[in-house]
Amino acid sequence: MRGVCLTLVFALSVSARCVRKNQLEQAGTPAKQPVVTGTKTLASTVQKQSVQDGNSVSWNTTSAAAPSRGQGSSGTESGQSSTSDSGSILNQATADSSAGSGGTSTTPKPSGKGSGNCGSLKGVCFNGGMQASMYDLITTATDWITFSMTIPGGGASPRTQQDHIPMMPFATDVPSAVELVNGPNPPEWLLTFNEPDYSYMGPGFSTPMMSPQEAAEKIKPLLAKPGSGTKFVAPGPAVPTSNWLPDFFAACNCQDFFSAYNIHQYQPDSKSVINTINTFRSKYSDKPIWLTEVAPSDGGCGLGLEKVSKFMKEIFKFAKDSGFVDRVFWNSGNQLTHDDKNVCESWLIDSSGKPGPLLEVFENIDCT
Repeated sequence: MRGVCLTLVFALSVSARCVRKNQLEQAGTPAKQPVVTGTKTLASTVQKQSVQDGNSVSWNTTSAAAPSRGQGSSGTESGQSSTSDSGSILNQATADSSAGSGGTSTTPKPSGKGSGNCGSLKGVCFNGGMQASMYDLITTATDWITFSMTIPGGGASPRTQQDHIPMMPFATDVPSAVELVNGPNPPEWLLTFNEPDYSYMGPGFSTPMMSPQEAAEKIKPLLAKPGSGTKFVAPGPAVPTSNWLPDFFAACNCQDFFSAYNIHQYQPDSKSVINTINTFRSKYSDKPIWLTEVAPSDGGCGLGLEKVSKFMKEIFKFAKDSGFVDRVFWNSGNQLTHDDKNVCESWLIDSSGKPGPLLEVFENIDCT
């Protein structure tokens, strides 16, 4: 999901952890070649170039280190857990424990949550610097995510707690995820590894990167103890059309473990996004797709409210009409305070907690 963003060091203004390279280079090559620092491969830039040309998309022949927006809505540094140091994740888990079992390969039915024509489609992705109270201002959303298994940003209302879908963004979060799904209040859904195919840097941090084989090894404890009340969303690579995901499934032999696939998209127009989603769907048609990060991005901040609004309406309509996109998480719920060209025009709540002009557009989206 690249589309809201891990010791929950929210106080760092490392919403920069969500800094995203604006466009990928062709065929999934990073905007700049990664540089090796010690044992980690770090991106030397936060700019990305589009893999797509807006008309067609080809599956990459190599699993490139691709761009990504970031993990870490709470600003945890590289390799740290998204679990708060202040207590067990079990004590911070939401109590929404309805539904399903992990490990099913059948296409799950929509949760039935939500109302109106959009049903349960309308979700929001929050980034670093969010306050839990911000979600209460977005009254028509049915779910929200950030890059953590717990809720950052102060006290959360019952609705905010209920609608939060936790994420296991890094390999270091696997033990806490196992604890959560086997605890007394397992979540209905858990998102797994966020953009493991790319490492990026921000002020004072860098995010870890995993090969498909490393990720397959790291996820084994969760595969062994998935609990009985949680469904799992597959890892979301920065480049959905790279070979990272098929190589991961081959290494872990765990494709059937997941109940939904995960795509992130940042392109200047909805047609290009839809082309990429349909290309992905042509390869993976056995489960619904969650579009966990999406926003219009032209590599700058010059689209304007009218074009961003049009993009939003077209993406939600496509999702509703598709029959296979089960969730759309608009990025970003909150305004970032650093320069992130992917979400600089798509925020709903400003950095002071006040509604922005796009919030009204989102609230009125009816997926038609």
